[in-house]
Amino acid sequence: MAATAWSLVLVLVLLVDSSVEQNPKIVKWNAQIISTVHSFGYLIFDLSVGTPPQTLSLVLDITSQLVWAQCREQGLTLAPTFEPDRSLSPVGCDDSACQNLIPGYNCTVGGDEQYCKYRRGAMSGYLATETFSFGTTSVSGMAFGCSDNVTVWGLNGASGFAGFSRGALSLVSQLGVSRFSYFIARAGDNNADHNSYLSFGDVDAAPAMGNNSTPLLAAMKNQESHLYYVNLTGFQVDGELLAAVRAETFAVREDGSGGVFLSTTLAVTFIQESAYKVVRKELVSRIRSQGVAPVDETADDDLCFLTEEFHKVKVPSLALVLDGAGAAMELSVDNYFLVYGDEQTCLTILPSPTGRSVLGSLLQTGRTMTYDIHDDKGGRLTFEPVVADAPAPADAGATVVLLAHPLVVITFTATLVAWVVVF
Repeated sequence: MAATAWSLVLVLVLLVDSSVEQNPKIVKWNAQIISTVHSFGYLIFDLSVGTPPQTLSLVLDITSQLVWAQCREQGLTLAPTFEPDRSLSPVGCDDSACQNLIPGYNCTVGGDEQYCKYRRGAMSGYLATETFSFGTTSVSGMAFGCSDNVTVWGLNGASGFAGFSRGALSLVSQLGVSRFSYFIARAGDNNADHNSYLSFGDVDAAPAMGNNSTPLLAAMKNQESHLYYVNLTGFQVDGELLAAVRAETFAVREDGSGGVFLSTTLAVTFIQESAYKVVRKELVSRIRSQGVAPVDETADDDLCFLTEEFHKVKVPSLALVLDGAGAAMELSVDNYFLVYGDEQTCLTILPSPTGRSVLGSLLQTGRTMTYDIHDDKGGRLTFEPVVADAPAPADAGATVVLLAHPLVVITFTATLVAWVVVF
């Protein structure tokens, strides 16, 4: 299970309001990306970068602090690369953007102190500024990472990542966007109205409240400040609260461990180990009572059943209990179980190897995830499930087609991308 590769096939069209000025701080952004192919796991969208514009296919990454793409061909990728010689302006080491890149930035990487270089996890490169184009609207001076050494496996089809985190150099931060939403269609959802999409802007809309809403938390001491944190307080199985999973299980500790954040680049979900054991035990008990046992009775770090037998049982329902008045994210079976290969169906919730919990993208499929970002690093997360006959959101503003490219196929190794790609 830990070595499972997750796949995404998406065709995307960007629709934007082009009747605005070019200063990103006064632009009223209202952009929407729509997918016409139903799959699961990740969102990939096209962004025009440079002068003249070059098309880059980027992965939506809400844990990333930077918009970056590879600038030279590498052996592990077939993706289009960015040509930096046309219009790229490297950032110097004394620039504040360099200091905002990562804590403990180092301008001496590679022995060249002229430009702001970085090396983190599976990539290295240098920071620059470029022009980003959204339809006929162009925004200059946008921070952009030009990576010349990317060693992430399975990046075929995408040029890089688009950071949508709270970090100062993410796309939403640079544009001054206070709200964004995305919807990832469930695997096997053939409803033509359920297109995956990404949108940002529309600051006048009021955030939804109630059972499908929970506060976004500001980072505490020793936590990474760019991530989107929520307060997970427990789990329900078949509507019953699991008393053995106490609310403090997911509390942030003095050293910064613990806590719960969201990710769009990690397909699976990792939760604190003690909570995982309780959830796993309860699911096994209820499924075993119907005459079906796990493939490996001794496994502690995964849970798989023979698919042929699993399809005969009534799978226990599962819900995440979150901070808020009755806030609960009620899951569909395909949010937490996935057919692996031809023979096994496995739980896509695993014990965390770090003590931190992360809600992966499979858990989020089939619902609109909306982030209202506050200046105080707080905010609100809304997770509205899409009902069976609900159409995709109507196009907002002018409909200027930015890009419509052929199928983009991308495969990631889930655990590698989640813990190595950190921007």
